[in-house]
Amino acid sequence: MIHISEVVNKPETMEYWRRPTKAEIKFGYGALHYRDFKFKNCFDENGYLKLKCRATDDGQIYYCASDEFSTSQTNVTHKIQ
Repeated sequence: MIHISEVVNKPETMEYWRRPTKAEIKFGYGALHYRDFKFKNCFDENGYLKLKCRATDDGQIYYCASDEFSTSQTNVTHKIQ
C-alpha cells in the first residue's frame, strides 16, 4: 500500500480507469475510460492510496492506473469525488 507520506512529488491529479458500460459499447465507445481525480481525494482517512473507488457523480467503479489491475480489483471500494 502506498502512503501519502511516501509521495515525494505530489501531482495535482491522479489517473484512474474503468471498463466501458454495455451502453457505451453499443454506441461504439468500447475503449477503456480514463479520468483524473484530485490528488487529496485519492487517499483514505488513514493516508493510504485508494486502489479501487466508486465516483460519487457517475457511480462507476474506477481503478488506480498506477497499480496492477489484479491488485486493485481485490481491494475495498471507496467513494471518491
